[in-house]
Amino acid sequence: MFLKQNAIKAGACLVLMTLAAPVAAQQLRMNVGCPTLGSADIGKYTIDQLNKLCHNNTGTSATSISSSGSQPTEAVVSAENGAALSCGQHKALAAFARMNPGFVEGETSAAVVEKYCAGKPDDAAPGGSQVGGDLLTGVFGFERGYYNTYSGAKGRICKTYYSGKAFLDKGTIELNSGGHTWRGTISSNSYISITRDGVTPRPKNHTVISGPMLSAELYNGYCGSGFFRLTAQ
Repeated sequence: MFLKQNAIKAGACLVLMTLAAPVAAQQLRMNVGCPTLGSADIGKYTIDQLNKLCHNNTGTSATSISSSGSQPTEAVVSAENGAALSCGQHKALAAFARMNPGFVEGETSAAVVEKYCAGKPDDAAPGGSQVGGDLLTGVFGFERGYYNTYSGAKGRICKTYYSGKAFLDKGTIELNSGGHTWRGTISSNSYISITRDGVTPRPKNHTVISGPMLSAELYNGYCGSGFFRLTAQ
């Protein structure tokens, strides 16, 4: 509570620098629709069904403020709705990715599991969880890029570094990068979620950003894996 109050008073830039304290798993609401690893009926889900349960990857939208600050736009609403995916839920997504290489949400979850779920039980929130991400409003910087270095046409599309401004409004995020507008959500544990349905024009390949807003995972079916992070302006 003290951190939240200070975050609101101190302003957006200070919030980004001071959101550092991890949050106990019991303080975070979990998305119960996403099956945990080892669930008896996990094998019955198709990739599309799992996407809907864990990421609401169906194009559901809600009104948010546009980057111009005037006209409202449509922003994708994640299945989290302010909640946090547990380590078990990320493990479930990662398991599907091993069987289905094109399942990019699972690719990012695999990275989350490797980086933030070591030694944690399935019902725990991943490391990097912080309070207050869904309270932020204002203009922030962002950086993103792909780890692989390509040449030619692919190199012009899959760059190792992009930067720009991200517009946050109490749980929603919008930014322009690489000729696309990206819209998604930031949950109460400061985890960002942007799926292919939140990118316009819609990418030809599956695309997702998922993970802690200061150190998230980026994955695209054409460019491969990469990083995304918010920074102070």
